[in-house]
Amino acid sequence: MHKPRLVTAPTFRETGYDPAAQVYDLEYPECEGAELDFWIAEGRRAGPRLLEFAVGTGRIAVPLARRGFQLSGIDTSAAMLARAAARRATLPRAIRTHLRLRRGDMRTCRLAETFDLALVGFNSYLLLPDRESRLETLQNAVAHVRPGGGVAVDVFSATPLDATPDHEEVEFLERDPATGLRVTRERFYTYDATGHRGCSTLIYRYYDGPLLVNERKLGYSLALLTRDEVVAELVEAGLRIDAVYGDYSRQPWRDDSPNLIVVGRTKDR
Repeated sequence: MHKPRLVTAPTFRETGYDPAAQVYDLEYPECEGAELDFWIAEGRRAGPRLLEFAVGTGRIAVPLARRGFQLSGIDTSAAMLARAAARRATLPRAIRTHLRLRRGDMRTCRLAETFDLALVGFNSYLLLPDRESRLETLQNAVAHVRPGGGVAVDVFSATPLDATPDHEEVEFLERDPATGLRVTRERFYTYDATGHRGCSTLIYRYYDGPLLVNERKLGYSLALLTRDEVVAELVEAGLRIDAVYGDYSRQPWRDDSPNLIVVGRTKDR
């Protein structure tokens, strides 16, 4: 009788976002479908001038630029921004001017312009290290948005299961477009009770046929926030809550909703 293989999680270490740029688009393709429709509708409600914090490789920003929005994207990672710039370069020249990219910290960056909507999409809000950083980000968003404009945060809502360690077996991903190598991914998930964060260690392995030629280890953690905590942070930042959705089709949020999307409005001053 075979005994089950015991897998010990590697020691977790935050690795930052530059190392993740190479594999990010393999994991997370360009925004489309219901998610994109949601941001298009929010942009049309608020106005055409959008600010995206944690723009990353442009998975949300590029398709929004294609649809005519004027969007400025901020990110701390030079490698992520380089990928976003490469995506922007594929756009027709007239559309390319709709998207501006800038390196900066979403907590402290200052742009000399005003926007109709500021958004922090795709769980990026949870990457911030603590509550103080999240409030700084929201306050910075408010400072960049016109009176009566919007600030939207898209995350997942934490449940007790998120405190349970987990291990995902190797998953076969697409071939790396830069090298043509086959890429697999293994994920170890642990829980940090001190910071109340879910910690993921990802091991990417690159194969040329059966031969392992490279291995990359990445680590990131997400704050495990409830619906009430996210709403309270937007309110503390001076926002009036406009809506709380449970998915991109705007269904009301429930305990088992796949998303937690909170949209706030700045004061009419």
